[in-house]
Amino acid sequence: MKQLILILAFICWGFPGEAQQLMPVCKNVGKTKIEVDPRMELLCVVQNIAGYPYLNREFEYSNEVMQFFEKDSVAETVRLTRYLMKEHGFVQDAPLDLILRLSEVPELEQTHPFTPRTVERAGSEENLEKYRLALMQFASDNNFAEFWKDHLSYYERMVEYTANDLEGYDPVTTINAYYNESKKSYTVVLSPMLYGGYGMRVSDQQNNMDIFGCLSADKIKEGIPYYSKDGLSNYLYHEFSHSFINPLTDNHLPVVEATSALFSPIEKEMSAISYGRWITCINEHIVRAAHICMLYSMGEKIAAEDLLEMEKSRRFVYIEPILKKLKQFEQERDTKNSTFTQFYPELMAVFDSLSRSNNEDLINPVFTGPIQEVLGKRDIAIIYPTSGADASGLQSVFDYTSRICKMKGELAVLYPDTTALKTDLSNKWIMAYGTMESNLYLKTHRTLFPFQIEADTIYTDQKFVGENLRLITCVPNPQNSRRGMLINTAIRNQNLKGVMIQEKADYLVFEDIDKLLQVGSYVKNKEQWEFPAN
Repeated sequence: MKQLILILAFICWGFPGEAQQLMPVCKNVGKTKIEVDPRMELLCVVQNIAGYPYLNREFEYSNEVMQFFEKDSVAETVRLTRYLMKEHGFVQDAPLDLILRLSEVPELEQTHPFTPRTVERAGSEENLEKYRLALMQFASDNNFAEFWKDHLSYYERMVEYTANDLEGYDPVTTINAYYNESKKSYTVVLSPMLYGGYGMRVSDQQNNMDIFGCLSADKIKEGIPYYSKDGLSNYLYHEFSHSFINPLTDNHLPVVEATSALFSPIEKEMSAISYGRWITCINEHIVRAAHICMLYSMGEKIAAEDLLEMEKSRRFVYIEPILKKLKQFEQERDTKNSTFTQFYPELMAVFDSLSRSNNEDLINPVFTGPIQEVLGKRDIAIIYPTSGADASGLQSVFDYTSRICKMKGELAVLYPDTTALKTDLSNKWIMAYGTMESNLYLKTHRTLFPFQIEADTIYTDQKFVGENLRLITCVPNPQNSRRGMLINTAIRNQNLKGVMIQEKADYLVFEDIDKLLQVGSYVKNKEQWEFPAN
């Protein structure tokens, strides 16, 4: 380990007598390069000082940044960060695209042309040049090199822990094998302060593409953030796929335009997760389908099926026809050595076919469970109870559902049961909370449910007695079989609290979520769902 650190330090600081050009700390696992890049850290340092909201500040590292650079809050680059963010929306992936097109710190010379989209998001190319110069000046004036050197061991361990967790597995090998193509290079850029992850790409004059996955961490070891094998692999299957798919979609803009009517049924949900253009939705559908196919190719059948259900719950409604077409691609790849680029017109033809079809069963399929299908929705009606003398229990459920509504975001609506009964919820997904007596919405529709609750007893196809019993289940929306309703009920309202549901099921009976009394899936009939016959 000490020898590795000395080697990495030597690489980063160069030969004696040379200018202190800061180089990334890196390690290769097959074709996957894992690194911490001083350019990215410089950018995040400046953004942190500027109060930039799209950063991860949960690690002590961000406090160390503020302590080291506490006198530099009036720097020009800090002012420009705030200006570009506020006036032009220069946020999230746009600053990263800038920094990846510059040389190493301290020179930060432009090495690749800025994309028209990045120029647009900065307001002008002049603004990008001003920001580049300001970053360069900040690094020089505020001794960024010393900060980098002080944290070199921290960066080295981030890289080392991430590389070690891969256990020799190279995600890029899986990605290249799937597409039957490859790119110029593949780099994972780790940064403690990045929030979420971004897939980036930079092409040279010959259109050879360097692709980057810029992300933070999903694990901590000995106080050091790093990325786990499963987390990193799934991230790269998705984000690196954008570099194979997005440029090809750009070459089929007439089809994109001709099929834009397909966007209308899912526009609200897609816009709520920042996919406000049809071309973006096309790319996301294909990327997510390819991710699922890669999981299948690695023998991860359960993970692939779970991901498919999750993507459908997020309203990627055209994903199954794409999956079917990708199966055809895999066959032609394996028998004819076809590349993904050669096959891509066939994928675009799927959207052309869909635009000429009745897609009701894709857009609004009949609800068949499981519980997770409802839990994944954002456009949802959340119903809390109001009836009964147990004021503290009712307040507890109200507080609980209020937190859930806030977590779901702006598309979720919180209703008292009395209002829900007077409201047309036929186009809504529903989550109803409370005992069967205290929630008047549940009480009104109780004859439609396959279970019964009386006093301290829950009746399924079995009988369960106890004052601490709970039942979480799902059934069709009473007004629309193409929407689902989750019911989170109990013998007492005080028993209702958040739990982690691991099982993929239609119903769970329990007192302790870790000790389920009954779990399973209903037999689905058109008239009413039923418990399976013993």
